[in-house]
Amino acid sequence: MGGVAGHMDHLYDNYNLTFAKMKEIMQAGADAELSTEEKVDGQNIFLSYSIPDGKVKAARNKGNLRSGGMDANGLAQKFAGRGALEKAFTGGFSAFAKAVESLSDEEKERIFGPDTNIWYNAEVMDPANANVIKYDSKTLKIHNVGHFVFDRESGEKSPIPDGALETLDSTLEKMQQTLQGNDFSIARDAIIQLQKLEDQKPVLDAQRKIDIALAAEKLSDKSTVGDYVSSRLLKGIDINLSPETKKELVKYLMGTPGNIGKKALKKGKPQEIQQDINDAVTNKRMLLKNAIEPIEGVVHDYTVEILKGLKSIFIADTSKEVSRLKQELTNAVKEITATGEEDPQAMQILQIHLNKIKDYSQITTPVEAVVFDYDGHTYKFAGNFAPLNQILGMFKYSRGSKKLVEESVKHSSQVITEKEGKRVALIPGGFKPPHAGHFMLAKYFANKKDVDEVLVIVSTKPRPPVTVDMSIKLWELYTKDFPKIKVQSGTTPSPVGDVYELVADNSVFQDGDTALLGKSEKDADDARFERAQSYAERKNPGVKVESVVTPLFAGGVSGTEMRKLILLGEEGKQEFKANLPRHLSAEEKEEAYNVVATTNEYLNSFIDSKIEEISSMAGGSVEGGVGGFGPPNTYNAFKKKRTTRAKIKKPTVKRAKRQRRR
Repeated sequence: MGGVAGHMDHLYDNYNLTFAKMKEIMQAGADAELSTEEKVDGQNIFLSYSIPDGKVKAARNKGNLRSGGMDANGLAQKFAGRGALEKAFTGGFSAFAKAVESLSDEEKERIFGPDTNIWYNAEVMDPANANVIKYDSKTLKIHNVGHFVFDRESGEKSPIPDGALETLDSTLEKMQQTLQGNDFSIARDAIIQLQKLEDQKPVLDAQRKIDIALAAEKLSDKSTVGDYVSSRLLKGIDINLSPETKKELVKYLMGTPGNIGKKALKKGKPQEIQQDINDAVTNKRMLLKNAIEPIEGVVHDYTVEILKGLKSIFIADTSKEVSRLKQELTNAVKEITATGEEDPQAMQILQIHLNKIKDYSQITTPVEAVVFDYDGHTYKFAGNFAPLNQILGMFKYSRGSKKLVEESVKHSSQVITEKEGKRVALIPGGFKPPHAGHFMLAKYFANKKDVDEVLVIVSTKPRPPVTVDMSIKLWELYTKDFPKIKVQSGTTPSPVGDVYELVADNSVFQDGDTALLGKSEKDADDARFERAQSYAERKNPGVKVESVVTPLFAGGVSGTEMRKLILLGEEGKQEFKANLPRHLSAEEKEEAYNVVATTNEYLNSFIDSKIEEISSMAGGSVEGGVGGFGPPNTYNAFKKKRTTRAKIKKPTVKRAKRQRRR
């Protein structure tokens, strides 16, 4: 669970976990000695009760909590027009309200407090509003963790009082009887027993591979996951820094308390080194993923074995649902690969997830994950659900592919907001090159008092004769006197992909933050970002996405027209300068023109880079991250760059193997 419900880590997510303890947990799992609960794939909601109002209340964000929650009408209005999603929430809420009315006032106060004081973390499961897994019946599942007391004056949360959850459990049978004949039922426990591995090979293989990974870093079982990530980053990041400064950079990337911060890291460094540091920070998420990748792979393969054949408490026919999931995967792979030539980035991501799944026979359970506590920390074993979820997410939410589901079927997570966060305007684009209109758009947001920062994201796709580096240099020239405006390279060739990557990145946006998506009047009908909010809810709970339409600045000159002026050389120079931001001096405009002046050397370099890029894709040697939008980030400090050319081929994807019918 994310958000205020408390995060459930994979074993490799806990930087404080020693490898000795990791092996111990793995052995306990193999011996079926863990107390595990089924994690369900539903829609999250927080529930309480107001005795003065005589009503059950629901919450989905901090504003709901401060106001004492939404009643039935408020909840219906919030999800109005969302089809099956609206029916799932209102149906589950209505059932809970009916069940609570069977309780005495004394029981209500012990469970919920006098007036929506105690909030319970719950999940709505509705076959008509399935995410990935399709459960048999409509169920409101009240979890074992994630409940809290909320103080409306201070906005603070605290643990629920002893006896509150126990009182709820003691009245559960009475509540369930009240719901006889209702579409929804209420469930509390979802205890699911792992099966002991008769063959200990999977756990022994996992422990052996962990030993190999540790030996490569000269670490031992006493070392922590954080030690491993730090060691990998120190060896992998190739920046000319002193050992102490590099250690501080690694601490910053890992979010270690007491790190000196980005500003101090760059202070006094040459411009080239500062840019290297910026690149590392920009690619932080992928660096961290690449660093833990060997351990992540070991844990993933182990959890696939641990969950093999596990039956869901909420699904009667496990084999039928497994078959359906395999068919959904088959359909998604066919559709994505059918457009491979048009969208090679999607195929790269697809290949990464298929490599994790390995073959269709490895999809054996309809259980999303099992959850357990160990030494006071909550963990999950997720198996192949994660890559399966990502592939189906690509298919459902990719702007270029067919949809498996209707608009109403959206993944949703708990989004209880902890704080009033920062407001950041995102301005994604190619910007090859950026002109006066682009700058005025950024300035428009920078001048707003309610905007804390403006982030310009330059997509990675070059447009000859303009490169990404040229675009960033121009932006830095334009914005040097505008500290509110920050410029960075994107991670994908697509502005859409960059937006989805950023709103999902909790190192950029956190619980309570708002991402403002700026687009000009001419792009007002652009629907490419319409799913950004639902994507943020899935990947980064608590982040809000707002779309803002702005005026069309500086006559709306296009990047294509600007590139034509560059290619005209001296003949187009003056008109090119005329379309640059007005606040630039004559000298600065000359400097801007010199940045983009075309040379044969650049064109040759561009052609070489494209040959290498396409060749690399054809060979299937793509490294990077996961996600349903945009290509994986190929900034990998742990892989050597290819320097030789290869024959250009159409990108291909090796599909997961299918079992032969017997």
